[in-house]
Amino acid sequence: MQSPKTLPELARTLSFLGNEQRLCILRAISQKEKFAREIAEEVGISRPLVNIYLKQFEKAGLVTGTNRVSEEPPYLKRYYKAVPFELVVNLDVIEKMEKD
Repeated sequence: MQSPKTLPELARTLSFLGNEQRLCILRAISQKEKFAREIAEEVGISRPLVNIYLKQFEKAGLVTGTNRVSEEPPYLKRYYKAVPFELVVNLDVIEKMEKD
């Protein structure tokens, strides 16, 4: 994940990470990679919603996904793992950001 450079980018990042379900997904895959069904069961939300969030995480660069072939159905599984990142927000950072 690239650090936000503008106030609107920072607001979008904080809004995206300010969702409890998304944070639970990140926590679930922070140490060990898992596929969507495992994540959905652990976090307690629907698999379709987990898949939506995982695609958003991948697009944001916060999660990586790897396809693997299995010997049992489903034969193709996509495993996800969180990418380490650090987000620093304080008044100094905010003051130095561009408005647009």
